[in-house]
Amino acid sequence: MWQCGSVLMSGKKLSDAAVQHFHQQLNAGQYEEIYNEADDGFRSGETHENIVKFLEAVHKKLGNSRDTDFVNIRVNATTNGTFTTTIYNTTFDGGPSSETFTWVKSSGNLKLYSYNIESKALIMN
Repeated sequence: MWQCGSVLMSGKKLSDAAVQHFHQQLNAGQYEEIYNEADDGFRSGETHENIVKFLEAVHKKLGNSRDTDFVNIRVNATTNGTFTTTIYNTTFDGGPSSETFTWVKSSGNLKLYSYNIESKALIMN
């Protein structure tokens, strides 16, 4: 049981840092950097152009991220790698959102595997 808690705490610490880095890049309009630093799994579902346009649209509609509050974590170790899924409630200039990040552990770091954002401000503004 202790090992499981230790893995979750380590995963949360790594995820908090990765989310902070993601938001710094998003705030700075560094969509290409987000794309380039992500795992192949992140890039495989859509075209490069669509991913960059999506990130740009999120930033344009919501503005800069401000406060991020951790909600939940789930770690799943598989033969394809160790995946950490975290949920954060994030306040942007344009309103609140719920963000779900899935990271894959690579060389002791986390790489973005998938990103989902839910915000009424994305569709109502």
